[in-house]
Amino acid sequence: MKISVLITTYCRDWALQYSLSSLANQKRLPDEVLIVIKPCSDESEKVISRFRNLLPLKIIYQNSSGNVVDAYELGYLNASGDVILFLDDDAVAHEEWVLRYERLFNENVDAAGFTGLVYKAHLSNGSLIKTSELFYPKELARGGLHRRPLPELKNYFGYISTSGIMGRKPCDDVDLCKSVLFGGVNMGFRTSLIKDLKLSVLYRKSRKGFWSENIMAYWCVKKNFKTYEVISKEISPIVWHIEHPSSLTRGKGFSSEFWLHYDRVASFWRLRKLGADVSTSRYILALVIMLRRKIIPRLLATLYGLIAKV
Repeated sequence: MKISVLITTYCRDWALQYSLSSLANQKRLPDEVLIVIKPCSDESEKVISRFRNLLPLKIIYQNSSGNVVDAYELGYLNASGDVILFLDDDAVAHEEWVLRYERLFNENVDAAGFTGLVYKAHLSNGSLIKTSELFYPKELARGGLHRRPLPELKNYFGYISTSGIMGRKPCDDVDLCKSVLFGGVNMGFRTSLIKDLKLSVLYRKSRKGFWSENIMAYWCVKKNFKTYEVISKEISPIVWHIEHPSSLTRGKGFSSEFWLHYDRVASFWRLRKLGADVSTSRYILALVIMLRRKIIPRLLATLYGLIAKV
């Protein structure tokens, strides 16, 4: 199995060195490391150059107007591996990260993709401190008509509902849970299954690319493959996500909430384009319910999303 690793980066020279070091120290080295870099004024390119003799690097320059979704697409369209693994530029991989993904894909031939555990890490005086605290808590969704899973996801632990929003329910398994709730910080797909997904078209009006990883997983399910969250520490490909205030996706303030909510609103139209059996009435119900919090930016984002659609 040939394995590609994709890192998308923008102005993260301080973190990129930790990500690349973790790849150089893998027990099973990747066969290709694609770095999609959006040029900026920091030292990212110098950091990358230090690893040219340690990793099989392939550098792809992104147009200055592109976002993370465009970067993802550039990456998987240029990948030559049978499997493509995604690692954030501010995340550090466990030394068996590549090896564990390889095992999972070899042992589960019906699986299109996996997403692994993500723990918190932080920097203290230049030293990386890893913790055992989950970066993303697994919060279960409340019930309701707008939370009913799509028919093809009715047995999924992490699912997309008929209203177009995401949901999560209890999982009885101890190792693998069927899920489409993926995170770009730590996930992998069979490359051939996502090459034909025009992700940049679906997200052409987006500023955040929110839920795009879930759309990628759903695309694979539509092809009659399965996607999983790996919840066992013993077999999961693990990464540590470095905590810092400069998240490009999640931020604070009016603008950030507006564009995050736009992606929630637009998910209905994206899913419809992919052939999902989404319900207009349940979509409207979900929109009303989501307006209970942060009403001003969400109301404006809802109106824009309904007009612009995708």
